[in-house]
Amino acid sequence: MSRAKYIPTVTALSRSSIAIPKDRLREVDPIAIGSIVRSIEEHGLLTPIIVRRLPKGQFELIDGAHRMAALKLLKLDDIPVRCYEGPAAAIRLIEIDANLARADLNDLDRAIHLAARRREYLAEHPETAQGKAGAVVRWDASADSALVSFVTQTERQTGLSRRKIFKLIEAGEAINKAMAARLHAAPARTTLNDLLAFAKADPDLREDAVEAFANGEVKKLAQALKPVRHRSVKDPVEQQLMALRDAWARSSKAARKRFVAMQADDLTALLDAMNDGGADPQ
Repeated sequence: MSRAKYIPTVTALSRSSIAIPKDRLREVDPIAIGSIVRSIEEHGLLTPIIVRRLPKGQFELIDGAHRMAALKLLKLDDIPVRCYEGPAAAIRLIEIDANLARADLNDLDRAIHLAARRREYLAEHPETAQGKAGAVVRWDASADSALVSFVTQTERQTGLSRRKIFKLIEAGEAINKAMAARLHAAPARTTLNDLLAFAKADPDLREDAVEAFANGEVKKLAQALKPVRHRSVKDPVEQQLMALRDAWARSSKAARKRFVAMQADDLTALLDAMNDGGADPQ
């Protein structure tokens, strides 16, 4: 049960009284704003803005940044709202779930939102993170019926298997805010296969891969995540030296004496050349 409380007495606010948090999960798309402007002009605002009432009486946006931007363009100030109050984690879940319900959410944003939902759900329901002897609990949607419903709905909405949903969560958790900004700015869209590869990739490769993809150096993020395999070029002289050293170490004292006697002239010439600082004799 969420600890967010609906406030039925707050049904409308002036647009200027609603603050927009800086840590929102989804960026505003100018193209989407244009579509919403046309919809509001033709039909009015069909869906209220969702806001949070803060302890000191101020209000901040939970869901509806695109609608807010459209209303600003239309110079409309008095707008219908649904108002809630409660802990930050509970409020954040409202924002996340509202975005996850959108059919137009791309795979990158879905991964980021799924990972955020996991974090906020555990913050809102800390009892689900408690395991025996401090064991790490796998978030498998078995602890709470609301979470079971959420995962089932996500499976139905996206057509993804539960396993892939967990992989998206894993990828979303690996994408920090700076990476997300670079991926959103990339010339190509991040695909589901990219994100699944990102979840499995070596963490040391991820940041450079994001930069390469964002700069257009590769067409797919998954390409940049593949480690570059360099064939090691062995120094033949070093190989021969190691072989001689190993053979010497395995030899008996008698064998070493016979070897030195056999190669005395060559060894003397080499030592003289080294002492004189000249070139090695051929």
